[in-house]
Amino acid sequence: MAIRPCLLVSTAFLALTACGEGPSPSAKPAVGLSASEVVNGDECVPLADGMYEMRDGKLLVSSTSPELAANNPALWAQEIQSGLQAAGIDWLSIVMRDQVAIVTGLAPDVDAKAQGFATGSAAIEGHPRAGAAGLMIIDGISVEGGEQGIGAPLAALAGQLSSAESCQSAFNATLDGRVIQFGVNNANISPVSLPLLDALGGITILCRAFEVEIGAHTDTRGADDYNMRVSQERADAIRDYLVSEGVPEDTLKAVGYGESRPIDTGTTAEAHARNRRTEFTIVSR
Repeated sequence: MAIRPCLLVSTAFLALTACGEGPSPSAKPAVGLSASEVVNGDECVPLADGMYEMRDGKLLVSSTSPELAANNPALWAQEIQSGLQAAGIDWLSIVMRDQVAIVTGLAPDVDAKAQGFATGSAAIEGHPRAGAAGLMIIDGISVEGGEQGIGAPLAALAGQLSSAESCQSAFNATLDGRVIQFGVNNANISPVSLPLLDALGGITILCRAFEVEIGAHTDTRGADDYNMRVSQERADAIRDYLVSEGVPEDTLKAVGYGESRPIDTGTTAEAHARNRRTEFTIVSR
């Protein structure tokens, strides 16, 4: 049986009334439809009064009030996107959810990528509400024929329900082919790894319903107790950085494994490089 669409919705929150009833005094019809079109049709799907959000093809019940809905980050993203398009920058996209903003798009080259991220970041920071919200801004721009943006898996996750599986997939895709770098024999995070940590932090924020273990591993060179200490210090350093960037502390668990869990038992330089790694693992609370 064909069902006539009764709603035209986006990621914005909408106030809905039950089928066959007139709209409540405070309810507003969906954009593009009159009130009669929303509630009167050949057939419609009955819904309880309340606030709803369309995400990943599903209507989700929300307790957000109409006043707070006007400040929904998804609406800010739409406003910023419109401004970029009006300025002739039509290849950049802005994705926002919770306290995370991702600048995405496909740049023709690395220089355009850098300029695009700077432009997108400035647009977010210049928005009257997004700029005051202290959002974590992530680079999700990919280069045509080149590397996928560090924040691309995060942008994909922002459009899904955050399940344990989708969160773990986002962590794995973000770390695929990438390593968090430290100073030699210490726990000082290299500045070149901060964009990667920001992307991982953004995933952690969207996945805060779960505990996230930061597992640091070393290669087999050096004394066992030394490797264990260094790995714990590095895991702690990552956790401390993410907390300083707004990730809830109770979401993170830092564990140093030293050389106890190698993924390559060889003794070559390549084997050592594979064993020196940091893993983000979803742990059910």
